[in-house]
Amino acid sequence: MNTLLEKNARLNLLGPPLKKIQRLIPIPVLVLAIIGWFIPDFWKTGLFTLFSLPLLCLGGVVREIMRLRILKRHLPAELYQETVLKVGRASMIGYFVPVLLFYAGDLFPQYSGVAFAMILIWVLVITLFVSKLNATAKQLDPAFVTMREIEQYRKK
Repeated sequence: MNTLLEKNARLNLLGPPLKKIQRLIPIPVLVLAIIGWFIPDFWKTGLFTLFSLPLLCLGGVVREIMRLRILKRHLPAELYQETVLKVGRASMIGYFVPVLLFYAGDLFPQYSGVAFAMILIWVLVITLFVSKLNATAKQLDPAFVTMREIEQYRKK
């Protein structure tokens, strides 16, 4: 029962500020990506260009950094180090690697199919790794709330 009360208290405390970040970061990034789409001949125009894909990934990294700062203020230092920081770092690395693979596929067109397959494999691997880290964090702290739980949280 104590764990449920602690989890609910964390959701009440962390939900509203993280919901604001969830809305504030992607909107400007998407606007810039759409503007990049409509500029004629801007790196051959398209959503998945050398301009927009890194911009979308950079927006995800900025969102993770802001989440980590909010969580650092509201959680004990030891718990933050053992759980949230590891998940946040894995998520940020998860955003950077596809951009690197995308550039590698663009620099070496003969390997673009391999780079695309590596991006798909990487997304699967990082998703499984973050899920495993979240499960480990739940074992260390039963009241641990994942980012998905915070983002799905609706204050009644």
